[in-house]
Amino acid sequence: MHKKDVIYKFTGESPPFQPFANGYTDSYQECQLRWNPYCLKQDGLFYRFRTGDKEEEIELIPDACLNVLIEFDESNPRALFSGAFLRPVVLKLKPNTAYFGFKPYSNLGFKYRKIHPRDLVDSFTDFTYAFPCTERLVTELFDVPVFEEQARIFLRYAAKYLADSDYSPTFVDYLALTLCSSSKSANFNNMSQVFGYSERYCREKFKDWHGLSPKQYNDIIRFQNTLKSLFSGSYKGLCALAIEGGYFDQSHLTREFKRYTNSPPDKYLKRYTITV
Repeated sequence: MHKKDVIYKFTGESPPFQPFANGYTDSYQECQLRWNPYCLKQDGLFYRFRTGDKEEEIELIPDACLNVLIEFDESNPRALFSGAFLRPVVLKLKPNTAYFGFKPYSNLGFKYRKIHPRDLVDSFTDFTYAFPCTERLVTELFDVPVFEEQARIFLRYAAKYLADSDYSPTFVDYLALTLCSSSKSANFNNMSQVFGYSERYCREKFKDWHGLSPKQYNDIIRFQNTLKSLFSGSYKGLCALAIEGGYFDQSHLTREFKRYTNSPPDKYLKRYTITV
């Protein structure tokens, strides 16, 4: 596929899906905005929600993205920065607390200082440690009740401190776009022909920047696409879901799905589906 075709096909793709948001339908908000003009995947997901009266837990599932999550606790606010997950991760939330999040669609074109995505896989770090002037950012966000204004404040911060104006897209960007644009499992055997580098070099550079191998990245993207189909309202059973997702069969689908959620598809759908 030509580079321009890959970019065009990716435009307008739906954001990564985290089903825990279904539990916050009364308070959850999100929007997709362009934040980094220097890489090819320029958009990011901004979101906000508020917890109830009891301490809660959310399960974050793999979506191949970085994530910033800010907890607006008046006595002890915190900001977490996490990398891509290869497994579901449980995060404890405080009661009666507002949360604001930012999920960039690419970790390329970042001004990294003290940490790198490959060191963040399956883990969290303090966002205030990884980037400058974050305490002021958290204070500004805390003082603004309107979600759209919070997103604008974060955009201004990101333009100054996160986006790397010296960055130029490389074959790693195009490879990531190719994997995101493919609805099924990708074939990596022709990477050297497409990008002009050896297959080994392509794999090593991709993992160096993403923390994931191309296959791990592609498997998670395929899982995310399948997850969206599962929750789309047009789910017609495991067989159709497996065929649509490009899995060998239902067993293959179930095995991969359980790897990322600890549950088979039907059970997972029932767990997060809200009945009225």
